[in-house]
Amino acid sequence: MNETTETSARIISPQRRKLIHFGMIAGAMGAVSVVAGSPSKVLARQTRNPKADIELINGAIALEQRAVNTYQAAAKNNLLPTKAYLDVALEFASDHTHHRDLLKKAVIEVFQAKPADVSNVGTFPIPQKVLHGSEADVLRYALTLEMLASKAYFNYIRDQLTTTEAVNIAANIMPVENQHVAVYRTVLLVVLNDRGLSGDTQLVPYPFFSQQPTPPVPVA
Repeated sequence: MNETTETSARIISPQRRKLIHFGMIAGAMGAVSVVAGSPSKVLARQTRNPKADIELINGAIALEQRAVNTYQAAAKNNLLPTKAYLDVALEFASDHTHHRDLLKKAVIEVFQAKPADVSNVGTFPIPQKVLHGSEADVLRYALTLEMLASKAYFNYIRDQLTTTEAVNIAANIMPVENQHVAVYRTVLLVVLNDRGLSGDTQLVPYPFFSQQPTPPVPVA
């Protein structure tokens, strides 16, 4: 990202501020519902297995890097011509960069292991409908990826990670992924009066995150 892009990404227009405000409120409520909705699953821990946790974290590192690459590709190809949407997308890409770096640091410093090499992971598959469709199609695609990321961290916390250290890292990241989801849902359903994800029939998020439909992984 060049200096001009970084500068423009920091300019907070009234429209963009409103979108982020809506998203942060809804995202925070979604994060609370995760804990409130399934306390037994959140608290249930398997026997500590650091090796298994390292594999999961390295997988998350690759996912975060793919997210960064995908956002950068979308910006490069002008898939989000509306400045407010592009600015938010670039900030979300920055969030994913921070997530990736935190996960790498944990693998090195907490688990004394080698983080995944993500130099050639590429982007997530981008469907032709997204590449040649409307801006709403691009936002819906971004919503899909953010929802999949949120679900991945939810499953890590609920029943996959085995160490307190790894669970705490995932719990620190997941609410931000939820905020990303909430922002895109707000734009599509409220601002653009468009549709959200397939199977998601509610205007507001579900009362429990486990009830939120999981979208299929996009294919090119």
